Amino acid sequence: MSANVTGGPTHWRTNLDELTLGAAHLRKATEQTMQLAGDAMLAGGILTGVTIMTPQGPLIGAKTFGLSTGLMGMQAEVEVLTYGVEFAVAAYLEAEAQITNLMTLAVTPSAVVLSVLGATTSLDVPNDMYELAIRGTTSSLWSPVETAFSAADRFVPGSKFAIGHAIGWTFGLDENIWDLAPTQRTYGMLAHTLEQFGLMQLAPYDVENVTQTPGADGWQPRESIHDGGSTKAMQLMKDYAYEPDTVTVAKILQQDGTEAYAVMYSGTTPLGDDSGPLGLLQQENAFGATGVVESVAADSVHVEDATMQILEQAGVPAGATIIPMGYSQGGTHAMNIGMSDKMKAKYAIPDVLTVAAPTGHRRTDDLSTNFVHIEHQHDKVTALTGASNEGRINRTTIEVKGYPDHEVPAGVFGPEHNFEVIDHQLAEALHDPEVARAAQIPLQSLENKMDGTVSVQQFHLDRQAATPPQDPLAHPSAFDREPKKIVSIRPLDEWMTAAATK
Repeated sequence: MSANVTGGPTHWRTNLDELTLGAAHLRKATEQTMQLAGDAMLAGGILTGVTIMTPQGPLIGAKTFGLSTGLMGMQAEVEVLTYGVEFAVAAYLEAEAQITNLMTLAVTPSAVVLSVLGATTSLDVPNDMYELAIRGTTSSLWSPVETAFSAADRFVPGSKFAIGHAIGWTFGLDENIWDLAPTQRTYGMLAHTLEQFGLMQLAPYDVENVTQTPGADGWQPRESIHDGGSTKAMQLMKDYAYEPDTVTVAKILQQDGTEAYAVMYSGTTPLGDDSGPLGLLQQENAFGATGVVESVAADSVHVEDATMQILEQAGVPAGATIIPMGYSQGGTHAMNIGMSDKMKAKYAIPDVLTVAAPTGHRRTDDLSTNFVHIEHQHDKVTALTGASNEGRINRTTIEVKGYPDHEVPAGVFGPEHNFEVIDHQLAEALHDPEVARAAQIPLQSLENKMDGTVSVQQFHLDRQAATPPQDPLAHPSAFDREPKKIVSIRPLDEWMTAAATK
């Protein structure tokens, strides 16, 4: 095929999701049936009492008893079936995770060599090799450390658990570090260390409406989304993917009179020429290197707050349909926003679109949102977190291959990270019947919301000055504070390439 399609309704992993969903629906239906049965038994008991002295009384009582025992038996059978399905799915995923871990150990050395060659030469290396190299290297670094603490735990039971919490507290976390994947431990602890040395500070954003020619309602009209390129959603995002530090809200008035709002996050803002060697860490751009850390290690906590403020300023009503979309770093922000409980409590989020973004570390069992990830086979950026996107019934990754015949700007990360290249190759791939069939349902869900007149508002983000870090050992009052997530950390099973039960 001209592209690899992982996940979605036609993927083999869908069978597991459908089994789990089916068991959940069956359990819910049984619970509702039992509630109705309870009402029926109550009514039957009353009727039996009233007619006890009549010939029909014993018959009604027997029928009521038979109904109640039959329904209780059915409920027990449903519970056994549900637990059986859940156990089978969990066992399969556990086996898959163990195989993945063995493959990681076996392939890591060659993956590291290939990754170095790919980063320093023109050799095209698949991004899954970069993922293996990152994941395997961090696991190898942590392996002797964890082995040493495990050995100490045999002499002093509970010491490993206690030390894990103590280290987590030292780094501003409220989780035990042994519950975290090695890659996530490394990123989280490194980010917090840089914060303590003042080299990088996460902070909230000031939001400024920079819409160029707004109408009386505050929205700037623009032409409808044209049909050129791959999909309409890609054509819309292409116009705003490189706007520096900008969030663009596009209101799409559909033919049936309903409105959908595409919330688009631009890619990483490049460094200036005068940034210096530490400019990568110290730049104040909202979507600069610090923004990458926030998106990968802190679940876009400040971008989430800024998005809530932006939607309120734009006049987007509660309950409206929101479609987070983003390119590169912006795609990781879009993924985090699409999984945000705060956002989902106020808005409907049926779809999320990310392009060339590292999103594999985010996992969810919420199957209500359609996640579509589009990336290039050789893009290094998507491998940043050392994890691949999981294939689920509602999560589809389209990995395009090849390059256009014409010359394209390579940029910092190579032509495979160029939005135009990915869009062009996606359009080519969708001419392949197999790719089109595998991607049809998730892409169509997005396309259905792109028809109609479009108007936009744009907002620029400026990172506020962060509070200087304080050494908790130098300020005893810090011991009185509750632990907080300075850099958000997720459980192990949300970080691994294959979900595993603890």
